[in-house]
Order: sequence, then structure tokens, then C-alpha cells
Amino acid sequence: MRPANSATGSPRRTAGRRRRTIAAPPPPPRTGPCAAWSHHAAELAVPIGAGLQRWEESPSTAAMIREDLLARVLPGVFLPPDLLRTAIERALALGCALGGQLQAYHVVAGPSAAWVLLGGRPPAPAELLSSAHRGSIIGARVRTARLHPEEVETIGGAPVTSPVRTAVDLLRFCPDRVAVPALRGLLDSGHLTERAMHRQLQVMGRHPGARAARARWVVLLGGLAQAA
Repeated sequence: MRPANSATGSPRRTAGRRRRTIAAPPPPPRTGPCAAWSHHAAELAVPIGAGLQRWEESPSTAAMIREDLLARVLPGVFLPPDLLRTAIERALALGCALGGQLQAYHVVAGPSAAWVLLGGRPPAPAELLSSAHRGSIIGARVRTARLHPEEVETIGGAPVTSPVRTAVDLLRFCPDRVAVPALRGLLDSGHLTERAMHRQLQVMGRHPGARAARARWVVLLGGLAQAA
């Protein structure tokens, strides 16, 4: 005759099975500025989000920008310049300014990506790439694009196009007054090299805008050589 507890197994084995079937609690929901990007971005963005200021666009705010007392991140959304000293702060500042409009698939790109790396005054409009429907954001240009993993870097938990991808987009989509200073800055700062850029432009083949980008790059290199 079997022991009375043989049908259900020993208490120790039963407890072990129960422990194995208990699921881990789900992670807490992301909240706060930049939470759509990552928990890491949300944590780092707390002081930046607290420093956001919303003002009406007026001659007074324009004067404060000229005097470097304020920086306009998006229309009507400002930050003190001392909260924009590093690449991490600048990337998260844009996410904070977007607020509830920020989506996980938004990637900082073009002139905005160059600004994140180089600093200076935030570009207007801001620029984002999206793998989903582009939508509409006041003060920002959202373009739809497919990005390969190597074309995106994470800065403080925020996705930003790599320097090479940023440079290509500047050549393809931006006027000289925007593209040329940014490209020179990327080269001078060491974020971009001529070799990496030449290789990227060649592998683009007949991709839309590739021929024009290669021509603009040659002109830019010629101008840099003359300046030197």
C-alpha cells in the first residue's frame, strides 16, 4: 500500500513545483519625461524635465535667446543653457520638450542629431526619423525611414542617428546654410572621418539622393581644403 501522500508527492516536492510556477511580477510602467525611449532616459531626464519652461513667443523671449539666457528647444518650450552642456542633456532635452508626443520609435536625426553631438543653438525645426507613420509634431520635422542597427546610437538612453548617418542625411535633405557648418563640426570634432563618409556614400549606390549627396560631399571637401 502506498503512503497517503503518494498521490500528490511529498510536501517538499509540491512546494518546489509551486515555486517554479510563480511568475515574476511585470516591470513597473515607464513614467516621466523620455519614458517612451527607455527607463534609463526617464531617470536621467528628471532634472531636465523639471527645468523646462513654457513661454509665449515674444520679443522678450527672443531677446533672452540672443543673450543666451534661454534656449528654445521647440516653439514655446525653453531651457536654461546650463542644462544643455552635454550630449546626453541635449538628447534628453528634445525628448522632454516633445512630452506626450514622444514615441519609442522616434530617433533624433539630421540637424538635431548634429546638435546633440556638437552643441550650439538647437535647430529649428527639430528633426526626427520614424519607422512608423510620420505623424505631425509642431516645431519638428518627422521623416519616415528604415534604419539599420548600426545607424543608431544610444546617448543617455535616447536613440540618435550615428555620425555617418547624420552626415548623409544632412547632405541629402538640408540646405547648405544648415548642412555645411554641421558637417564641418562633425569632421573637426572627430565624430566623422573622410574615410567613413566615402565608404558610406559608395555603398548607397543608386539610393534616392545618393548622387547629389556625393557631389555635395566633394564640394564640401574642396572648400575645407581651400580653407586650410
